[in-house]
This record gives sequence, structure tokens and C-alpha cells, in this order.
Amino acid sequence: MLARIRAVAMLLFAIGLAGCAASKNPVGPASDAVSEPRLAGVWAYEGSGNDSWEYLHILPSGDGKQLQIVAVNQGDKSWAVLGGYVTAVGNRRFVNLTLVAADAGLMADVDKTGRKESHPYSFAAYAFDGDDRLTIGYPLEALYQAVKDGRLAGETSGDYDVFIADSSANIATILGALDDTALFKDPKRYRRVKAPL
Repeated sequence: MLARIRAVAMLLFAIGLAGCAASKNPVGPASDAVSEPRLAGVWAYEGSGNDSWEYLHILPSGDGKQLQIVAVNQGDKSWAVLGGYVTAVGNRRFVNLTLVAADAGLMADVDKTGRKESHPYSFAAYAFDGDDRLTIGYPLEALYQAVKDGRLAGETSGDYDVFIADSSANIATILGALDDTALFKDPKRYRRVKAPL
């Protein structure tokens, strides 16, 4: 169960972890969303193991500022649909995500946390290597430490579960100050399988 919750939290753009993070607020408001056409298409996970979604289907809205992400694991037949949009923080990009739907088992696991409504957002950093490689980073440890140190309002639980209650501006400040090592610790790498039509 915990692995499935972590998979949604990390994906809540993409990907399983050693903990989970959820936030009351996104990195930035939807009104400031930026278009990122290179995200559109089908992406396949390049790693091994069951801690990541095998396929990401990223579908942009007409203006490219809203995303619908369908994440699929063929092995265990799990799936999740996420809504999202991109926020620019300096020269970095973060995707803000909310869970829209999921298979029954995954949805039941998420419901058990008791925080789905109060902390609906998750986010991840991403970077491209050309047009056919996508690296996703989830700065869980940095967010956890920022809450523990009082730099972000929120609470922690266990080794790396963090629930952020701070403003979007403060979240963006913390994430914007991180270097690539902290942003992309244990990155998940995907290759483009199919470009958008």
C-alpha cells in the first residue's frame, strides 16, 4: 500500500520514492502556467524495478498550459490520471499535479492517508536532454528538511513523509534555491516513445 501511495506522490508527476510529499498549495498559480509543448507525447521509463510508472502519456490542452497525464504500470495493471500545469521558477520548470482518477486499489490507498482533500498538490522538477529524453526529479529530502527547519510551514511524519502548508511563493523560493544535485537526487529517466500527432 505505501509503495502505491508513494508512486502517486512522486508521480503526482511521476514516480515512487522513499517517502511522500503533499502540499496545500502548488509551486505557482495556474494563472501563471507556462506552455511546455515538449512534454506532450508518450514516455517510457528507462530504469528497472517497480518504483516508477512504466509509461507516461502527457496530453496538453489547446493552449498547452494545462496537462492531463495518464500513468500506467502494465505489470501490476495500475494506472492514475493526473491534472497538471508547469510553473517556471527562474530557468527551472516544475509541474504541479493533482490526482484526478486512479485504479480502485490505488485510489483506496490514497484515501487512507486522510490528506487527499487538504493537501491535493504534489510537484516535481523536470529537465530535457534533447527532445527525446526527460529527467524527473523530486526534491523530497530538501522539502522534508525545509519543513523540519521551519523554512516551510507544514509537518513531517516518519523518515521522509512531508505535508506542506506554506504559500506558493515560499515553496517556489525554497525550490528555486536548490541546486541540481538536490533537485534531481535519484532522478527518474524517460525516453520519448511517440511524439504528439
